[in-house]
Amino acid sequence: MRVRDFMKTNVITVPSSTSIYDALKIMKENNIKRLPIVDNGKLVGIVSRKGLKEATPSKATTLSIYELNYLLSKMTVKDVMHKKVITVSPDTSFEQAAFIMHKYQIGGLPVLEKGKLVGYISSNDLFNVMVQMNGLDKPVTRFTIEIDDDKTDAAIVDIATLMKERNIEIRLLSVMDLPQYLHKKHLIVRTELIENIDEIKKLINEKGYNVVSVIEKTQIV
Repeated sequence: MRVRDFMKTNVITVPSSTSIYDALKIMKENNIKRLPIVDNGKLVGIVSRKGLKEATPSKATTLSIYELNYLLSKMTVKDVMHKKVITVSPDTSFEQAAFIMHKYQIGGLPVLEKGKLVGYISSNDLFNVMVQMNGLDKPVTRFTIEIDDDKTDAAIVDIATLMKERNIEIRLLSVMDLPQYLHKKHLIVRTELIENIDEIKKLINEKGYNVVSVIEKTQIV
């Protein structure tokens, strides 16, 4: 899945001459936390709601409300925006976009194509995709199976074959490293809801794998 498949294309932007007061108002009205700054069709910066609030005078100031409003009307987003904006292209993979946001601890990414802002993805967009990819919007049975690190491929084939032979649909299969245990991993298998859990668990154990846990019905949303 690529960024173009889930990015928002109706991106709200403002020019760098926008006052901090107006920028905060726009973000509040549209319930957004980050606001791209565009001048003459070019992305020149980005601001966050938190950053704008931190740039405003403290409540402990001795300035009057009139003086505060005057200062806010004069301060523009150009004064506080981040000029080095981290961006992605529409063809960036979902995984790469998620890694970038995690690495730089940011809540969103403008999407550029040929230098033009064509979209925006937020952490919520990534979460929504993750929920769908992991089948968390549907009830499933989840097996957590401990496997040897050097037998990962064999374990995947064995478990997939076992489920196929029992006409059990696999919704998602993933492998998780276990840093606390050398040479061990967890194979997470989410299947359609099944009733004969004890039988399947026994068959998995007979193949030499340890079923750590089984959640009979898990649904996040």
